[in-house]
Order: sequence, then C-alpha cells, then structure tokens
Amino acid sequence: MNADLFVAHNAVPEGATGLERRLHMPPSVIGQIAGDAHVKHLVLSHRMLRTLGKEDQTQLEISKRYSGPVTFANDLDCFLLK
Repeated sequence: MNADLFVAHNAVPEGATGLERRLHMPPSVIGQIAGDAHVKHLVLSHRMLRTLGKEDQTQLEISKRYSGPVTFANDLDCFLLK
C-alpha cells in the first residue's frame, strides 16, 4: 500500500490467452493492483515483442483502474525515489 514505486512485468497484452496469460499479469490486472494499492508510480518492465508497439492499448487498460503516472521502462533505466 502507498508504495513510491511498483514495478510490474509488461510481458503480455490484454488479449493474451494460454500459457503466457497464466504466467504473466495482463495490463488490466496490473492496473487493478496499482489502483487498489494506491501506488505513486507504476513502471512497466520486462517488455517483450508481443507488447512492444502496444503501449497505447496497455496504457488504456491500466488507466481504467489506475490514474497515476505510468512509465514504460527500457534496459538500464533508473528511477529516483524521493
């Protein structure tokens, strides 16, 4: 609750099915957790080919449940905690 930063894997798009859906949270679940926990900043990591290029769709699904800032992380990104 009220964490400064929540880092979640963005490894599957919302419509994923099968094994990948059971291994990773879709954007709607990430958004629900971030919203329920009142996190201050959501960072999406572990981006994969199946999610690259779908940032708008991912952001839309997350924003239905979480209204805070969302960052799509890239390798070697750093995040300052205040």
